Amino acid sequence: MAKEMKDKTLDELAVDMYTRADALPHLMAEAEIALRLAVAQLDAAKATVETATFTRRNANYMLASVVVAAAAAIASAASAYFAYLTALPK
Repeated sequence: MAKEMKDKTLDELAVDMYTRADALPHLMAEAEIALRLAVAQLDAAKATVETATFTRRNANYMLASVVVAAAAAIASAASAYFAYLTALPK
């Protein structure tokens, strides 16, 4: 019994592509390859969106950590300044 087009490997589809261009196996193989290509492109687009979402989230976390580090640096500088002021002779 012949395999369904969706169950064929790419090698089997390539064999079907070697039939005459107007033959049904050739046309079906061509359509199946186009379908698989479209599905692969959709999967790649979904992966790209997921990657962009992850990258945006990661950038937000990095921005928050920079803001916290800047606040800590300012607090440290203020603390050092006040320590300097208290160490001055009166």
